[in-house]
Formats: sequence, C-alpha cells, structure tokens
Amino acid sequence: MFLRFFRPVLLLSVLAVLSVLPLLTVSSAPLDRIPVTSSGSATVPLFNAWTILWNTIGVECGFQGWWDAPIFFPERQCFAFSEPMLLTAVLQPLVRLSNSLALPYNCWLSGNLFLNGLTAALLLRRGGCRFWSSSAAGCAMTLHPLLQTQLEVLQLACLWPSFWLLAALLRLAAVAEDGAKVARHRRAAIWEAAAAVVCLPLTCIHHTLFMGVLLLAAGWTLIPWGAVRRWVWRGCQVAVAALPIAALVLWPVQRVLDANGFERRAETVAVLSAIPADYLRVPEQSIFSVSGDKGGRPWNPGPGWIRVLLAVTGVTEAFRRRSADIVSGRLVLLLAVLAVSAWLLSLGVYLQLGSWNIWAFLCACLPGVAQVRSAFRFALFFQAAVILLAGAGLEYLPGIRRRSMSGSRQWQNLPAMIMGSLLAFEMRSARLQTVDVPRPDEISGWASFLQNSAAAEEGVLILPYVQGHAPDDFEQTVRWMIQSTAAGLKIA
Repeated sequence: MFLRFFRPVLLLSVLAVLSVLPLLTVSSAPLDRIPVTSSGSATVPLFNAWTILWNTIGVECGFQGWWDAPIFFPERQCFAFSEPMLLTAVLQPLVRLSNSLALPYNCWLSGNLFLNGLTAALLLRRGGCRFWSSSAAGCAMTLHPLLQTQLEVLQLACLWPSFWLLAALLRLAAVAEDGAKVARHRRAAIWEAAAAVVCLPLTCIHHTLFMGVLLLAAGWTLIPWGAVRRWVWRGCQVAVAALPIAALVLWPVQRVLDANGFERRAETVAVLSAIPADYLRVPEQSIFSVSGDKGGRPWNPGPGWIRVLLAVTGVTEAFRRRSADIVSGRLVLLLAVLAVSAWLLSLGVYLQLGSWNIWAFLCACLPGVAQVRSAFRFALFFQAAVILLAGAGLEYLPGIRRRSMSGSRQWQNLPAMIMGSLLAFEMRSARLQTVDVPRPDEISGWASFLQNSAAAEEGVLILPYVQGHAPDDFEQTVRWMIQSTAAGLKIA
C-alpha cells in the first residue's frame, strides 16, 4: 500500500523538479523575464508572449474578432498566419492577477514539460512497461534533447497531446479487441481519445500536422486486425466527437493560407532539412557529447547513444521473444515505425527515391505540408520515439522484471539501475539566458498618445520599418506589438 502511494508521488516530484529547471535563470524576476537558449533569438519568445496577451483579450471579448488580430492592419484574419495556441487562453486569470505576461509564459512552459514526461510514462505503462522503466523515460522526455535547444519556441514544448493520443489509441485498440468490455470502459476510451485529438490543435497546429502525417505512416500498427469492425466503429465515434471542435481552429488557418497562396520555397525548406550525418552528433548538453566542428550544420538531432542502444535492445528483444508478457508488441511496433517515419521525414526535400522527390509529393497531396518551413523538426518526434523505445528496452535488462531477489543476486539489478539513470539523465538542461517582457499595463508614451488620438478603425504605421530578415531584426517590432495590443491599437 505504501509503495502504491509513494511511487507516483516520487515520479510527480521528480518531473516537477525537472520541469522547473529552465526557470532557474528567471527566478530573480519571474514576472518580468522569460528564458531563452544562449543561441536563440528574443523575437520568438516575445512573439509567443504577445500571443498569450492576444488570447487573454480574446477571452475577455468572447473571442469576437479573435482571428482579426491587430497586426498587419487592415488585413483580416491575420492571426491565422501564426501559431494561435488557443489553449493558452486558460492563462487569462493569471495574466490579469499577476499583471504579467512573463509569469504565465513561464508557467505554461514548465507545465508542458511536466506533462510531456507524465504522458510519456503513461504511454509506456499502457504498453506494459513497469513503473521504473516508464518513469526513467518520462524523466528523459521532460529533458527532451532537441526541445531543450529550442525552448524559446514555446509551441514546440506541447508534445504531451501527441503522447496522450497514442496512449488513448492503444486503449481504444484494447477495448475493440475485448468486445466484452462494459459500456462505461468503452465510453471512457472514446472520450479520452477525442479529448487528446482536440488538445493537439489547441496547443500546437505544427504538431497536429506532423502527428497526422506520422499516423498516416504508422497508424496501421494500432489496428486490432481481429476486431477491425469494432475498431472502425469506435474510431468513427472519436471523429464525430473531436473533429468539429478541432476544425474550428484548423479550417480557418488552412483557408487563409490557401487564399493567400502561401507556400514555402524548396530552397527555404532545404536549409531547414536534416541530413543523415546530422544524427551522428548528439546535443552539447549530452554527457557524452564531443566538442567539435558541426560542419556548418545548425543542430545536433542525435537522441543520445545510450538511448539508441536501449531502443535497439527493445525492438530486437520484443520481436525475438514475440511475447506480450513483457512489453506490448503493438507499442514497440508503433514506436519503431514512428521513429523511422519521423527520421525520414526530417530529411525534407532531401527525401528522395531515385528521381521521385517524396517531400514534393507530400506537399502536393497533403494539406499543410506545403507551408512547412522546418522539416528537421520531425526530429522532435524521432527523438521522442527513441526515448520511449529506450524505456521499453529497459524492461529486457537483467533484474528489471524481478519482484524480489536473494541477497546474493542483488547485483543483477545494477545494470538496469545504471542504464535507467543514464536514460533519464543522459542530457542536462540547456544553458539559458533571459529576456525582459513588458508588463501589460506599462504602456509607452507613444502608445498612450495614440490610444487617445487614433480613431477606432484607424491603423498605426510604426517607423522605422524592419530592414533585415533575421529573427533578431524583428525584436523591436514585437515589443511594439505588445505595447500597441495592450493599448488597443492596430498596427500595419
């Protein structure tokens, strides 16, 4: 009884500690500062802080005119050009009570990192992994390598709806296989899957698209072939419950992008596509990293060598033994296909089969892919799948499955303990710096003057206009956006 209570509390406590590590740099002024990686731009987190402000205003006006954000005036529905992150609207009370954008931003970042680890552990538990191996993978997911190097891109931190969806789909497949399940269990599985589907676009449309493409490649692994009809019927119920809500966010975005003929040039995508050699380098925060020349490449998407070793162990042992009494074969197959698919898709325009460019084919066939700029971010899901497979791989190490051992054989636990610790903490938290964020009520003199002078339907042109194209060139513009939105102004 004690262990049943102690172990979940321990996991939640460790995940909570790991999730607040990025906030240590802003601990001296959490209401005014937000973290950014040492190589990151302040423009991106400031823009996300503005998004939180605009969603706060959206809640207060009942989302009337929410898509018509007060930027790019007089363009309509211009909020569709960015990541709306609608679920950040729940931060509205905190924004107003704290009179801060930085504190809600920091809480959202930390909360998402916490949920990433928790849902990763949930997914492995659903697949048959024991507490300690799933917890090690959950800790590793909270310190997700590529995410740690891009913490300023706030929307990327929302990986947990994807893990939750996979866990819910595993449950749905199990319910379909067991036709004798009571109606209460069937309804719970359907509503859980529907809630996970809805959370995806409400947190990150980018991840919704990527996860959708990956499920097209790996979704067949979730089908219980002995109960296909029941599974299809349950899936239709999930779609009916979830898709109308998800479409409220997805459809306006796609409609606006199509109306403006917005597509990424192949040259742009090529710069932000991975190459196979990139995966031979692990991030600098790895305890096994080797400092050296990156060969002109801007990122190190390798998930970590210990994790790769454990993941390979999990896949080979799962299919060699072909036994479901250790880890669900469906889970291992799903994660393996997801990992391979994400790795291939991260190659972007370099993904070719002979003369056939697969990325160009996907752009022509799948809505939204043509608007993708950073194909390498499929590596987020590749790394996540490897971490989860590594958690499954821990299950096959000596001693991990034994409930008790005699004193003379206690040493057999040692390999599992060492490898579990390395899985969880192979990556350190990234080095961070801080960015100051304006308070919502700290309106500059120019904004206060225009607030009393500009007519309701007039736009404001702020000069000098941005001269460059680098993210840092737009930092002052984003600060003006926060000031003008807080003052109720519309800027061109």
